[in-house]
Amino acid sequence: MDETYQAPRQRSLIFTIGLGVLALVGVFVLLIFGSGGLTGVPNLALSLLAVPVMGALVFLVYRSFLLLTTRYRLTRSCLELHWGFQRERIPLDAIEWAHPVSDFDSPMPLPGFVLPWQYYGTRTIRGLGPVVFAATEKAEMVLIRAEDRHFVISPVSARAFAEKIEDFLNLGAEEPVEPLSQNPRTMLTEIFQEKIARRLLIAGLLSLLLLLAVVIAFSATRPSVTWITLEQVSSNRLLLLVLIGGLTWLSNTFLGAYFFLRSLLEKRWVFLLWGWSILICLILTTAAVFMSLGSA
Repeated sequence: MDETYQAPRQRSLIFTIGLGVLALVGVFVLLIFGSGGLTGVPNLALSLLAVPVMGALVFLVYRSFLLLTTRYRLTRSCLELHWGFQRERIPLDAIEWAHPVSDFDSPMPLPGFVLPWQYYGTRTIRGLGPVVFAATEKAEMVLIRAEDRHFVISPVSARAFAEKIEDFLNLGAEEPVEPLSQNPRTMLTEIFQEKIARRLLIAGLLSLLLLLAVVIAFSATRPSVTWITLEQVSSNRLLLLVLIGGLTWLSNTFLGAYFFLRSLLEKRWVFLLWGWSILICLILTTAAVFMSLGSA
């Protein structure tokens, strides 16, 4: 007997994806205006401003990934928590209690940096020690104590979830299981143990850095380049190629890692996804070279 509980995420996804779309539009607008695409006058400050906006976009994409992968699986043997690349498997006989946070008189301190309806991270709380958060709704938070560790999650119904854990605790564990704690560092180690995966990921990062270096070099040394429309434009517009390559590399790397670790796809398809990122970055690098040389 096992049940999988989803975290409430409709509001958080709407909020995060909405901000992400605004950030994406903002990056394109800043790069276009910064390259003089509409005004004809390049503006380096606007081009540089696109960098932190792109950083915010990457952060929002990762947050959406966290929200989409957050789930809690309860069985007669253990409680499994999944969010992003992190996974916790807690044996049932290690759980001491689980209570809705609303049962406590004092409000639950939250992680240091939170977005609306998103509570992820670890915070040291007096009397509890380090508390791991993987929750999306304050009203449905459940505090779980497992030996000397504490977790805060938010299934759709906090009280029903806590009562189900209590029922399982009264019945006793069906079979013993080993505890498991995975985080991005341990998962990266697992991926890098595969020789082909390690080479593809390193090659993907190097191809992106090569694209960035070529674009910066030509943007700094040439006032204009020949764009795909065969018109002369400011060399700052080459930064659009970095944006496309960076987003492709980021999405393919994260999706490939997720599929690889969860065994959702055969490894050859994951390797193809990572290889595609390398190919795209090399094509964009070649395009940047030809655009720059064509304007000489």
